[in-house]
Amino acid sequence: MRISGDAWFFGIGLLATACHDSGWETDEESAQIETIDDVMTSERHEERAALAADEPPASAPRSLQSSPFTPGSTVFAVLPDTQYYALGYPGLLEMQAWWIAQKAEELGIAHVFHLGDIVHNNTDLEWERASAAMSLLDGVVPYALVPGNHDYGPSGTATSRDSGLNEWFSFADAAASPSFGGAFEAGKLDNTYRVFEAGGHAWIALMLEWGPRDEVVAWADAVMTAHPDHLGILVTHAYLDNNDLRQDHTDALHPQKHNPHDYATPGSVNDGEELWQKLVRRHRFVMTLSGHILGDGTGYLASVDDHGRVVHQMLANYQMRAVGGEGYLRLLELMPDGRTVHVRTYSPLLDRYLVDADQQFTIELDVDGRAAPPSP
Repeated sequence: MRISGDAWFFGIGLLATACHDSGWETDEESAQIETIDDVMTSERHEERAALAADEPPASAPRSLQSSPFTPGSTVFAVLPDTQYYALGYPGLLEMQAWWIAQKAEELGIAHVFHLGDIVHNNTDLEWERASAAMSLLDGVVPYALVPGNHDYGPSGTATSRDSGLNEWFSFADAAASPSFGGAFEAGKLDNTYRVFEAGGHAWIALMLEWGPRDEVVAWADAVMTAHPDHLGILVTHAYLDNNDLRQDHTDALHPQKHNPHDYATPGSVNDGEELWQKLVRRHRFVMTLSGHILGDGTGYLASVDDHGRVVHQMLANYQMRAVGGEGYLRLLELMPDGRTVHVRTYSPLLDRYLVDADQQFTIELDVDGRAAPPSP
């Protein structure tokens, strides 16, 4: 991809050329996006006009800026649910990956984690688009993917665990990365783990499939047991709900939608509460990252594990916004002290931070004992 000019010009250009009618699927998620898209039609005309004028549209004011990034810090970039980008707005996923690649050295971006629902209908065209976009990170920043429900089954229905993930993303290339630790199944990227150093600590990022099977959870338990001195990050598509509780199909008091047990995915599945009980609370996880859930698409929960340590559990999903998410992603800045993390939500398309309390906050990782909950 040839990049030239101001990032604003590039981003709006991608939006104008990549947005097209792809025939949205008539499910709840798609209905939400269609409604928002109707509202945004006039704003898109402004964006196209701005492209010709080579300046940002008035509908997207530049940056509600958060505090500057600190030299010497380490950043983890998090890409939630890109399914609608792959379906109808592929330029936006390209722009996210391009921006990360461009900012990698400046911000100290050490790893990129994709939270799943990489595509929407599990079609070759969508996987081709997603693969092309993520390839912009090749050789620049290591990245890891987890499959979501829309990445499985015919038309993304999750009625099977068949996916284009391993056809369009190279297991061999992933395994060649210095941070690659291993996989549950040889040749498959559905369940992997990465090990790396950051902020003076050894880390392990455990990447688990949609509604992980019992045998996958047992494998993950063994992996974490073998790395007791590593700080753990669990990345999986469905874990936390936007009511700030783990997804729990047995909880009748707090209604939740889109629990993995509500789908026709064959075999055993585990939701957030089951993952907490069987895996997270037993090991040295400091945070979990998940997407999937609609509503306002954000959630946070701090829980104390079996060893008295705090685990920060975070939900982020922006697919309900215009054009499939407005380009928003999460940036987790691990400060040089190795324990303070500033959580930011940023859109390279809009050059804008979301500064609401559930989108921008600070947490203290429990690296040697109990830690404080997040602060605004």
